[in-house]
Amino acid sequence: MSRYFLLGGAVPFILLGVAHALATPRSPGDGKGLSPADPGVGEAMSRSGPLLTRRTDMWKAWVGFNLSHSLGAVLFGLVVLLVGRSQRVFEAEAAVFVPLALLVSVAYLVLGVRYWFRTPIVGIVLSVLLFAASWAMLAYS
Repeated sequence: MSRYFLLGGAVPFILLGVAHALATPRSPGDGKGLSPADPGVGEAMSRSGPLLTRRTDMWKAWVGFNLSHSLGAVLFGLVVLLVGRSQRVFEAEAAVFVPLALLVSVAYLVLGVRYWFRTPIVGIVLSVLLFAASWAMLAYS
């Protein structure tokens, strides 16, 4: 049963990561879910660069941050799925990956509570609970 809880915990990360990528606008005029409510903000971002470099602007950096964040969430979920893909692999890797999955999901939850909005927090809480259940079952089996 521990393996199935681990697999279930991966699903919100994959779904949230894909949803995040789909909601990321590619240009300041592309009105998607993660677009600034004030269109002037996106335009201003495209005219201003970070202090670190002149090779990009804040709009491109922001889009890149959002897409790389999406990629990280999806990749995390896929790695967890790979660990749980069979009972044999799960038994060999669970002692390391189940606590690691819980630790990573708790870190995402801390970020979510501090910086994000309700939908990702709810999904991450679900993952945290499923990973915790997986670890508890693993410890008591």
